[in-house]
Amino acid sequence: MSLRSLLTTGLLAASALAAPPGYGASTVTKTVTVTASAHCSSSTSHSTSHSTSHSTSHSTSTTKHSTVKTTSTKKSSTKASSTSSPSSTVSTVVSSSSTASPSSTSATTTSVNTNGGGGTTTILATATATNYGLNDAAKAAGKLWLGTAADIPGTGEAADPYYIKAFDNIHDFGEATPANIMKFEFTEPSQNVFDFSGAETFLAASAGKAIRCHNLVWSSELPTWITAPTTPWTNATLTAAMQNHIIKTIQYFGDRCYSWDVVNEAFTDSAVTNYTSNIFSQTIGPAYVVLAFDAATQAVKSNVNGSSSVKLYYNDYNIENAGAKATAAQNLVKDIKNRGIQIDGVGLESHFIAGSTPSKATQQANMEAFVALDVDVVVTELDVRLNLPPTAATEAQQVVDYYNTVSACVAVPRCVGVVVWDFDDTYSWIPGTFPGQGYGDIMYQPNGANTPLVRKAAYDGILEAFLGLPEAL
Repeated sequence: MSLRSLLTTGLLAASALAAPPGYGASTVTKTVTVTASAHCSSSTSHSTSHSTSHSTSHSTSTTKHSTVKTTSTKKSSTKASSTSSPSSTVSTVVSSSSTASPSSTSATTTSVNTNGGGGTTTILATATATNYGLNDAAKAAGKLWLGTAADIPGTGEAADPYYIKAFDNIHDFGEATPANIMKFEFTEPSQNVFDFSGAETFLAASAGKAIRCHNLVWSSELPTWITAPTTPWTNATLTAAMQNHIIKTIQYFGDRCYSWDVVNEAFTDSAVTNYTSNIFSQTIGPAYVVLAFDAATQAVKSNVNGSSSVKLYYNDYNIENAGAKATAAQNLVKDIKNRGIQIDGVGLESHFIAGSTPSKATQQANMEAFVALDVDVVVTELDVRLNLPPTAATEAQQVVDYYNTVSACVAVPRCVGVVVWDFDDTYSWIPGTFPGQGYGDIMYQPNGANTPLVRKAAYDGILEAFLGLPEAL
């Protein structure tokens, strides 16, 4: 029986869903008009970016990508109303008379009217109000947190009071990941000249949350002094520059970081799983990954601004199920450990498409394969995108897909937490990268930016998984 059914029949004790501070009753009616494609189909060859400051190409039945640097350095705010072709209009009306927080509202159904003969479909749309936060439920399930990425400062998120109110709700989000501001181009814009001001703003905005610091070495969002040096790099000079960046950055933040993603997305999706072509692999060779972890290990052991408990992770996409790429990541873990270098965990990004998400059993078995190497795992960038407009069937599938990933983590003790890659569709990276796709997060703003948020049915899917309740289509 699902959470929605339990709530309806009164089988879930009210005391188990006691309202956290800041929650109060409200009755809400919301109307929004979004532009959507009238004829959307699943795509297996597409481009992806988490922000406008980098992009990635996927081509597989799930989500595979190789990284390509672009010129922009700021994330753009993407609303549902600007993500698709103007061939049809979807009018969404949300009604609720349930308990909700001042920053998020809840409802049970949404009517979607598609112009041009599409008719009206009633979909799940928004979550049943439970007043039991996702982070509360994650901790009750033995996890460290349910967290979210956020692109603060310098974006629409930082200026949206309703977004910030929801982000601040510790009952939902006990962890925060900086989507961009701790990456190489922002933290060391000139060689050996560090700028942590943006990162400090993020940390201040995330007060009270654990922080997964992201990331130290990656193909994208690199400063020009790395990508276009005045003097060509040699193996020795680039290694020294990379390791200097890692050591000084880790030491600066100290134990304010629960962990660091030391290297991000080192492997391609080719059948032989080659290393991604970037300035580091081209100049230093594949050994740059081990050298990066070696520098991070030195920094943690000599940490002058905190304890030596900071954890070091490798983070990648398309390693959520068994295959050549997951095997390559496992072999990397073995190699690093065999050298006596610190590696504590593997981040499974988990950017999924509704209906193409690996099953719970598949994800659980894959997590256990990593854990068998004596490392933790974290679901680091979870979202599940749909073709637009959503339907009752696709949203129901989205709920199940969210549920399966979180439930797999719950079943693996050393899966220590789950992080969604932002939580509000208004600021999602998906629509700007996949035209005709979106609706991938667990909340949205029916009236757009700077208006109240609504929890989707996907929110319930996560909650059900943490509470150990069954979920079914």
